[in-house]
Amino acid sequence: MHEVKLAVSAGFCFGVERAVKMAVLALDEFGGPVYTLGPIIHNPQEVLRLQNMGIKMAHTLDEIPGGTVVIRSHGAPKGVIEEAEKRGLKVVDATCPLVQRLTERVMELADEGYQIVVVGESDHPEVMAVLSYAPESCLVVRGPECVESGNLNKKVGLVAQTTQSLENLRAVASLCICHCREVRTYNTICHATHKRGAEALELAGQVQVMIVVGGKNSANTARLAKAVIQGGTKTYHIESADELSSLEIPTGVPIGITAGASTPGWVIVEVMTALKAMD
Repeated sequence: MHEVKLAVSAGFCFGVERAVKMAVLALDEFGGPVYTLGPIIHNPQEVLRLQNMGIKMAHTLDEIPGGTVVIRSHGAPKGVIEEAEKRGLKVVDATCPLVQRLTERVMELADEGYQIVVVGESDHPEVMAVLSYAPESCLVVRGPECVESGNLNKKVGLVAQTTQSLENLRAVASLCICHCREVRTYNTICHATHKRGAEALELAGQVQVMIVVGGKNSANTARLAKAVIQGGTKTYHIESADELSSLEIPTGVPIGITAGASTPGWVIVEVMTALKAMD
C-alpha cells in the first residue's frame, strides 16, 4: 500500500467553487432550463455531473432558447450580458471577482493612455473576455520569450491572467522595463494560484511520484504539472482515477497529490482512494 500525501490547497479555488454553487442555486431557485455559456469550469467530470443535474452547456447565446444563463468564472466578452438580457434570459453572473478586478485594471490603464500587455494565453476564455475591454494596441504574451521590443510603446501597463505564475509576470516586467520609459505593473494573479504552486513543489520534495489531478483542458492544471516536472520529480497529469492503472508507479513509494483550481474534491477523493488500494 502506498503512502499518499495530499497538498493542502489542492482543488477548487474560491472563484470556481463560487461559480459552481451559483449554477446549482440557479437551478434550485429558477428551475430549468439553466445553461452555462461555455463549460463553467475546465473539468469534464464536473461539467458532466452538472449536466446530469440538469445544467446544460451552450457555446453561444444562439443555442439558448430561454431560461437562465450562467456566466462562468472566466467571465464573458463585453456586451454578452446585455445581449442575453435583451433576449429575455435571466442572467447569473458567476465571473470570479478577481477576473472582474483584472478587467477593471485593464480599463483603468486604457483610460490613462497605457499600452496594455497581458501575460497569459490569448486563446484562454478569461483573456479573451478581458481583451474585449482593451484597445486594439493591447498585446498578449505567454512569457518573456514572446516580448518583442518593437511592439512595445514607451508607456506600458502590465497585468496577468489570474492563474499565471508570479515568476512569469516578473520576468515579463523585467524585459518591459528594459525597453519602455514607463511600466506600471499590477499583480492580478490569484494568491491561491501562487500558494498552490509553492505547496506542490514542497510536497514534491517529500515523495518519489507526484500526481497532478485536473482536466487536460485546464491551463492552470497543466502549468502546475509543468512546474512540478521541472522540479525533477516524476510527475503524472491525470483527469480521473481510471488513468491510474496505466501509470508506472513503483510498489510502496510515497506519492504526492495536488490538483488544479478547477478540480472538484470528489475527483481528488476518488484518486486518493484508488491509489491507497493499489499494491
